[in-house]
Amino acid sequence: MRIGRTLPPAAAPIKLADIISGVRGLVRGEREIRRFEAELTADFNVNHCFLLSSGKAALTIVLKALHRQNPHKNEVIIPAYTCYSVPSAICRAGLKIRLCDIDPATLDFDFNCLEEVLSDKASAVSENRVLAVIPTHLFGVPSDVKRTREITAEHGVLMIEDAAQAMGGELQGQRLGTFGDAGFFSLGRGKAFSTVEGGIILTDNSILAKQIQGAIDNIPDYRLFEILKLFVYSVALNVFMHPAFFWLPKSLPFLKLGETVFEISFPLKKMSSLQAGLARNWQVRLKQLAHARRHGSRLLRAALEINETDEKKKGYKLFQQLEEQETLLRFPVRIVNDELLRQIVLKGNQKGLGIMRGYPDAIHRIDALKEYFKNTSYPGAVHVARTLITLPVHVFVSLGNFKEIMALMINPRQS
Repeated sequence: MRIGRTLPPAAAPIKLADIISGVRGLVRGEREIRRFEAELTADFNVNHCFLLSSGKAALTIVLKALHRQNPHKNEVIIPAYTCYSVPSAICRAGLKIRLCDIDPATLDFDFNCLEEVLSDKASAVSENRVLAVIPTHLFGVPSDVKRTREITAEHGVLMIEDAAQAMGGELQGQRLGTFGDAGFFSLGRGKAFSTVEGGIILTDNSILAKQIQGAIDNIPDYRLFEILKLFVYSVALNVFMHPAFFWLPKSLPFLKLGETVFEISFPLKKMSSLQAGLARNWQVRLKQLAHARRHGSRLLRAALEINETDEKKKGYKLFQQLEEQETLLRFPVRIVNDELLRQIVLKGNQKGLGIMRGYPDAIHRIDALKEYFKNTSYPGAVHVARTLITLPVHVFVSLGNFKEIMALMINPRQS
């Protein structure tokens, strides 16, 4: 167990001033929630915004609303490697998961595969049962949502943009989260911006917005005890997210930090005024956090690109850039040599560098879902699950930390 300065893999700090704003928001009540909604609507230049208890709650509500509009459609196409919250939300909404393999070089859809899935005459697609396609900006890496949008439009399928990990990012001058029929963000711990937990839905579709509002009207608010828990959690994050103290919660196994779990019993709630209050001054804070992550990403890419060409010696591959000014949540790298991967993760953990594996496996290999994907193969997703690690780029990563991370990546046996 490491005792001492330890970097979290991702961090969006909650400061004391933010907690005070949260308490004031709690006093203001509904006005605080409306204020946050209005700011988001104006800043992202969309017609409708909705606030929920989590990103997966937001996705679940969108899917329920879409299904209410299109009751004969019940299938949702997602990448075969993505955050487990995405398939869990689909199941929570009572819908069926369809998988599309990914391109390991981009972490995006394999677009040839996407065309095949949407044109599969042997499946329910021929019966026009696909409700939506969900491209994902995994770790903040911009997905080619314009290309996905073109493909889905050709097939008359809606697109929900998973920007859960990409709030504050852009693609060709347009804000991520605004390309689809609907988009959503997560405000959970370790996301681009945090209110302890929370979710945001954006849409310009007024008919869909009406259905979303109807679905939200039927879910509960946070209870007083639950709001108190959020407050206590915000205070804990204020202290223990800092590298000087992060080693303590990381060392406690019952907290299960970094553990990825597939579950469909998560709550659906409206965002509380405490969370809306915690988001006060979010535009300035989000820009500051994004600036730090862009700077960190540029440092890592510049150093690692120089050595990437000697793959046999270095053993890693970087993802292809779609957007030069990338605003990553975590910097993903594929370690193509199994022994080097083991060494980098082990030594990174020993040094407290915040280096972490990606999601543990492809979606079709999740125990609770295996039976639905028998005799299927998604080699790109399996390869990424086996080889991917992420490097921290957040505001707590010092120049000295970056130098240690670069040295470990370039010469893992000597670090």
